[in-house]
Amino acid sequence: MEQNRIELDRSDTGVVVVVLTGEHDLYTAPGLQDRLSTLYEEGVPFVVDLTQATFIDSSVLRVLLEARREADQRGLGFAVALGQDEAPGVRRVLEVTGLVPVFPVLPARKDAIKVARSADGKP
Repeated sequence: MEQNRIELDRSDTGVVVVVLTGEHDLYTAPGLQDRLSTLYEEGVPFVVDLTQATFIDSSVLRVLLEARREADQRGLGFAVALGQDEAPGVRRVLEVTGLVPVFPVLPARKDAIKVARSADGKP
């Protein structure tokens, strides 16, 4: 059984990557919110990496939308990494809800880091 995890990867200087692994829903959304709130307070650009997530629900989408809003208000770079082939269910949720262009969603972590580092959130 795949473990549901939320981890912070600080190995890339200047941008923190929040890595979601497994399924994320109403039960894990508060943990994601807590980690993101810490990053807002630190004032660092960040990426949410969904390439290893297998499922997200509306509560996680709400947290991601809040992250976009907080990043905009605080002038922090923000992007979402979601590959073309990984996590087709997660990609489908973002496409159906029309959120792909809102976040923005990039196909690879390195691309998302580059966008977040630019601080304007534009690819």
